[in-house]
Amino acid sequence: MTKPPRQKSQPLLRETDLPVRSRLLKARDPARPQLPFDPMPDRIEPCLALLKAKPPSGPDWICEADANLYAFDLLYFDGHDLTKMELSGRRHLLEDLIGESEGAIRVSEVLEADGATVLAAACEHGLEGIIVKHRDSAYRWGRLGDWLKIKCIQSDSFVIVGYEPSSAARGGIGSLLLGAYQGNAFVYVGSVGTGFKEKDAMKLRRMLDTLKIKRAPVAVDKKGLVFVQPTLIAEIEYRAWTDDGKLRHSSYKGLREQQDNAAIYKLGE
Repeated sequence: MTKPPRQKSQPLLRETDLPVRSRLLKARDPARPQLPFDPMPDRIEPCLALLKAKPPSGPDWICEADANLYAFDLLYFDGHDLTKMELSGRRHLLEDLIGESEGAIRVSEVLEADGATVLAAACEHGLEGIIVKHRDSAYRWGRLGDWLKIKCIQSDSFVIVGYEPSSAARGGIGSLLLGAYQGNAFVYVGSVGTGFKEKDAMKLRRMLDTLKIKRAPVAVDKKGLVFVQPTLIAEIEYRAWTDDGKLRHSSYKGLREQQDNAAIYKLGE
């Protein structure tokens, strides 16, 4: 007697309109509270790291380290919106969900050390920098300071407000004068005179000469300068800031391809 053909499995179909729920990798901890169900959001705006020159210290902050594909947060799970839960709780659920995986997807590692120590180790290994997050923070979109980014070598965007001419320098540019936002106005944050390639410097000089203006857009106490409309945005690498608010050991890395005023460095009030 032949067996009747098996029907194809349809695991995602249900007789009711109830949502399909994911399967847990292991049993839930009964001591954990049961959360009410929340609708799955169409989109969650990303939480962004605020750039800082030095990492914070103290037990309220955690440092995370990069390799393979790392999952570093859990915002929605099993019908629950987790964005209002504190970071430490979200990470606890994420670690339970993924487990101690050695595969391609892993949970980002929390480094139990002071931020300055972690940053020094990252720089010694040639990494770009570290991310530091406040343990008790909910997930909030934008750069609000709950997450911080500290780079080994700082790199930011500054508006070009003028240049110092030079007959000996490439393209006739001795140095570029740089500005940053302070409130709604630009302030002078120093100059950059290294990093120029001859071809790029000549092209940049031609662009700047079409933007010349007579009145300085920022206060600069130096003679013989050429001022320009604050239109072009340069990417600058630098090591630190001086006590009077100027860039130290800066190097020109090129113009931003898109004119994005939101990317111009903002000084504290």
